[in-house]
Amino acid sequence: MKIFMIFYLLFFFYFEFYYFYKYKISVIIPIYKAEKYLKDCLDSLVNQTLTDIQIICINDESPDNSINILNEYAKNDKRIIIKNIKHVSISETRNEGLKYVEGEYTGFMDDDDIIDLNQFEKMYEYSKNDDIDLLEFGFQKIKENQKFKNLIINKVEFKDEKVINNVDGNIFKVLRNENWNKIYKTKIIKDYNIKFTPDLGGEDLNFNLKYYPFVKKFKKIFSKTYYWRRKKKGLYNPIKYYFGRNKLFFESLVEYYQINKININNPILCFELMIIGYKRLFQNKKKFIFKAEYLTNFFNIIKKLNLKEEEIINKIPYDLKKFYIKIYKKYRKLKPKKKKKKKNEEKKKSF
Repeated sequence: MKIFMIFYLLFFFYFEFYYFYKYKISVIIPIYKAEKYLKDCLDSLVNQTLTDIQIICINDESPDNSINILNEYAKNDKRIIIKNIKHVSISETRNEGLKYVEGEYTGFMDDDDIIDLNQFEKMYEYSKNDDIDLLEFGFQKIKENQKFKNLIINKVEFKDEKVINNVDGNIFKVLRNENWNKIYKTKIIKDYNIKFTPDLGGEDLNFNLKYYPFVKKFKKIFSKTYYWRRKKKGLYNPIKYYFGRNKLFFESLVEYYQINKININNPILCFELMIIGYKRLFQNKKKFIFKAEYLTNFFNIIKKLNLKEEEIINKIPYDLKKFYIKIYKKYRKLKPKKKKKKKNEEKKKSF
């Protein structure tokens, strides 16, 4: 009877693993106006030393020849799946890709970038061996016209780092905002319904801040194995697209933290991640950090979390505490000025 039960359990776990994880890694690629670089991107994926990989291409109604290139590659490689959708935001495109993930780990890639041929085999090995929930790897910038065949591929050194178990604000301040330089455990994404928020600037960081509370182990690999193509013109105006939607950025986080009771179960981490979010959103645009509109939005939204900030503030990392106090002082100065203006207006009316 015991032997039967052991066999049954082994069969169950094997079937469950195979059913949910047909592949070791799934890679989601949003496709839009990519015909110039798409072949380089796909060549670096279909030639990976890790063959057990799923390549999910979401064609965002691209008006160029991208769909024909995708169909050409898909004919010769069953690992490639193509889904066509009406033109939407990149967040919605990635959410569409998440519907079809069958890999144990999930990664993202931009349609104009290139990846080292050893990349996913090494990343899976590092993640699986230590049961990593989140793994971040390095990257290097390449010129806009750089080609796959001209890059030094498959010769990059991989420097393994220690597993980090103590997850708090001190740890996450060293991580970058992007999604394409990480692989995520698919089970966490599915179990906690982690998605990108549509019509949002800083969507990579927003997604990460939803994922971070469930990370028990993570590792950072200092190897420049992702080739990020730096183009002259971006798709979005950063001032309007990112900072004009900062309220939505934080409201979506608060809603997510409340649904999953993170603000109740782990208020310190929740508070840290909100501060990190604000700091990261403005890290390259310092003059926006103290803008009245953004400060007011942030602190009004913080109140919705119902956190006991006075008790928590001394328990967070020093640099986050210092930054929070700095922006809070600026925020406090906003209110008295408004009151004085109102009083002056009333005096003028009385005369």
